[in-house]
Amino acid sequence: MKKYLLMPMFMALFAFTKVDAAPLDAYYCFSTEDPQAVVQKFDNFLTSENAKGLPTIRLWSMLLNGESPETHCVVFSHPSGDSFEKSGLVFQSQEGQDFLQDLYSVSIDGLEGAGTPMLNFGDVDFEANKYIALFNVRVKNTKRYGEVFSEFMSSGGLPGSVTLYQDTFTGEDNRTHYIVMSGPSVDSIRDSISSKFGSPEGQKFQKNSSKVRKLLSTNLMFLVKSWNN
Repeated sequence: MKKYLLMPMFMALFAFTKVDAAPLDAYYCFSTEDPQAVVQKFDNFLTSENAKGLPTIRLWSMLLNGESPETHCVVFSHPSGDSFEKSGLVFQSQEGQDFLQDLYSVSIDGLEGAGTPMLNFGDVDFEANKYIALFNVRVKNTKRYGEVFSEFMSSGGLPGSVTLYQDTFTGEDNRTHYIVMSGPSVDSIRDSISSKFGSPEGQKFQKNSSKVRKLLSTNLMFLVKSWNN
C-alpha cells in the first residue's frame, strides 16, 4: 500500500494523540533503480509553492544496510508534532498526491517510522558531515543507558556529531533506539569508532551498556541532497 493512501491514517492517529512540542524525525525508506529520477522528482515538488510549509528534508542513500532492501531514506526533521500534522495536509492536497504517485512510479516503499532525538553531542551539520553511521539498538533500561551513553560521549573525539534517538513510531523490528554518528568521510567515522571504543572510556562503556542494550546492526549512509535548510 502506497504512502499517499496511508497518510489519512497517520492524520487520524494524531487526532487522538497529544503531541508535545518536541522534535520528531519522520523517515520514509524505499528502493529505486533510478536514483537520479527520484532526486529530480523531489526537486520539482519541494522547490514549488505546493510544498510551502514543509520542514527540512534530507534524502539519504543507504550505502551499506545488510539484508534490508531499501536503497534510500528521506527524513523530515519536524520541530514538533504540529509540523508533522501540517506536512500531512500538504501531502493530502491534490498536488501532494500527484507527487507521491509520480514518485512511486520509480520506487518501492519500505521501512517507515519516526524518532525523537534524546541526546546530542557535537554540532549537527550534515552539509559538512555527509556520511553517517547508524547504530540500531534495543534498550532495556532507557534511563541507565542514557547515563552511560552520556558519560561515554562526553569524553570527546567526535568527527562531527552523535545523536541518540528513541524510535517513537514503528521502525525496525526489535529496535527501540538508534544512534546517528556523522563525519566528513568514511575513514573519519571508522577512525572515531576505533579510537573511542578502544579507549579506556570505550571499554567501560561497552561493559556497562551491554547490561542494558543490545546492538542489532550498523548501517552506513550518505547525504544525497537536502531541502529547506
